[in-house]
Amino acid sequence: MMNPVAMALAVITVMLWILWSDSLRSRRPTPILYAIRIALFLIVSGILVLNMVRYPAYFGGSGRAVGVLAVLIGVFGAGYFARKMMQRR
Repeated sequence: MMNPVAMALAVITVMLWILWSDSLRSRRPTPILYAIRIALFLIVSGILVLNMVRYPAYFGGSGRAVGVLAVLIGVFGAGYFARKMMQRR
């Protein structure tokens, strides 16, 4: 079983990599891809919040901080992709 802090760090790594790789693209992907990314970021953030609420003993002080950071990155990423999806070509 994966430690909740390690899971939050893995989520942060993947979300930041997706944001970084999207910022380097010269060609815009289709809007459905943005919708999938928005859903992915919000679902993962929701799961992290649910785990922090349901299993508070697993998250110490620094673990909770890393979890909250992952949730904030997820919400920011969803907003970023929503803004990119709404922009005209």
